[in-house]
Amino acid sequence: MADGISARRYPDMTLCESKVVHSYGYDTETAALFVRFVHGRKLYRYDNYPPDMYQALREAVSVGKFVSGRVVHNYPGEFIREQD
Repeated sequence: MADGISARRYPDMTLCESKVVHSYGYDTETAALFVRFVHGRKLYRYDNYPPDMYQALREAVSVGKFVSGRVVHNYPGEFIREQD
């Protein structure tokens, strides 16, 4: 970190209409899915997330159900502590 600028990089996030998921994004270089949840606006990263599964998420009728049923319990997630 130089001059207080974080070296961390997050993808552009897509807002969605969901009671569970506020927004999501995908880093193609690291195959990481980022999900910001509505409750507490907490951000999680799911590593080794396949590109075809990200496409399925983007096409899901219910993003919240997709994330709850096909992401959270199948991929290890890590809470991302964001600095103010």
